[in-house]
Amino acid sequence: MGLSAEAIKLALDDAHLRKEDINGLVTDLYPAGPAEYLGIKPRYATGVDMAGATGATCVLVAANAITLGYCDTVLVFIGQARESFGYAPEESGGSASMGSEFENLWGPAAGAGNGYGLIYQRHMYEFGTTERQLAHAAANQRFNALENPNSAFQGQPISVDDVLNSRYTNEPLKFLESVMPAAGAAALILTSAEKAKALPNKPAYILGAAVAATHGAIWQLDRMVTSPTVMSAPDALRMSGYRAADMQFAQFYD
Repeated sequence: MGLSAEAIKLALDDAHLRKEDINGLVTDLYPAGPAEYLGIKPRYATGVDMAGATGATCVLVAANAITLGYCDTVLVFIGQARESFGYAPEESGGSASMGSEFENLWGPAAGAGNGYGLIYQRHMYEFGTTERQLAHAAANQRFNALENPNSAFQGQPISVDDVLNSRYTNEPLKFLESVMPAAGAAALILTSAEKAKALPNKPAYILGAAVAATHGAIWQLDRMVTSPTVMSAPDALRMSGYRAADMQFAQFYD
């Protein structure tokens, strides 16, 4: 929570607001604890869990709350300590779950690499994608990360060949294609378009947003190389009034 508090302070300062101006709270936790820690009493508060899509979904939920009139200035934050990542497969004891009944019995590797390895393998099978083509993604991401002075990888560029020569973690997924566990936090402030006009910074407007989900177990997907994005992206674009071809910048998660 300490990391999150630092990020929240930076966000409030950047927005030229005080914590007393916040009347909405959206995070990936049960929100009462963070509200008490921060000394705020939001009229609207909720926790969101959409795994890797949690950040974007928090923004969507906050925007909806403002649109519906529950609040007008929402703090959105997510933070996590490196030690809190649960990468080892859980024991099969306790209440039954998809994992305990059908996955942990077979000794899956730790982390999310199992699922990504399966997607990777299937994509290669269906489309003829090569490991070299996919290695470009990791090399390009590292190139972009080095432009950030706060990057943990400063002074550590990697090439496509470096990625290809790193060891397998979940074949065909390799070590340099894997996420490095890290402690961190991020925070942002959402407010109404009307209130934003009175603030010093130029507003960044949310024109369209959507969320979708299908399966918790990747091996239950109807088609492993088709993401729920096929539902959410058209909805977000339709809301915005733009087409995919109009986009000048795209950022993809995994």
